[in-house]
Amino acid sequence: MRVRINLRGHEFAHDARLIDAVRIVRAATADDPMLRAVRERTGGDHISYLVNGRLVPESEYESLGLREDDDIRWIHPAFGG
Repeated sequence: MRVRINLRGHEFAHDARLIDAVRIVRAATADDPMLRAVRERTGGDHISYLVNGRLVPESEYESLGLREDDDIRWIHPAFGG
C-alpha cells in the first residue's frame, strides 16, 4: 500500500500502523542536530504526527491502522527564545 510521509511516497504492508511510519521518520532524523539535542535532554523526539490532517496522540501510534493514500505529516518541534 502506498502512503505519503511529508509528501514522499512510501510502501507499507496492508496491515501497517502509524508506528511503522514513526519508525521511518525516527530513522531518517537520527542525525538531525536539533532532534538529537531534544532527545538527549528529554528522552524523546517530541515530533507531532498528523494523519489526513488529524493530530494523532502518541497513545494511538500503535493502534492506528494506515490506509492506501493516507497523508502523514510530521512536525518538527520548535525552539523559541
